[in-house]
Amino acid sequence: MPLTGALTGTKGAAAVALAAALLLSPGLTSSARAADSAPCTPDPDRRGWYRCPIWGSNVNLRSAPDPQAPVTATSPAGGWLSVLCQTKGGRATYDGYWHTWWVKTPAVGVAPSAYMSEIFLVGGGNDEPDTGLPTC
Repeated sequence: MPLTGALTGTKGAAAVALAAALLLSPGLTSSARAADSAPCTPDPDRRGWYRCPIWGSNVNLRSAPDPQAPVTATSPAGGWLSVLCQTKGGRATYDGYWHTWWVKTPAVGVAPSAYMSEIFLVGGGNDEPDTGLPTC
């Protein structure tokens, strides 16, 4: 049954027009994008750190949030990456995906902070920030 068939009279037509206007509003359609099915979550053992589920292995971690920045490390095995926050950076592409959001890892021991493209985070869509992370 079409949406207009569920409502009758002038109030019904007005409600349908309002609903259509809200659904087509540019300010509201962004929330209708693909939901982040696996957002990063606070790390229960380290205050201010987050655990992000990642796909792939040996993903390049870079010295800056840019695909041309030098690689300083690769992601650990196990499907999780510890991060502090997310920031906008250079546009990265991989296998049909693209992103300008990057996660920043904490410095550990002598290893400095590094950045990984959010392409490799589980959930979300192209160029959508992770819903579980603060901005750097």
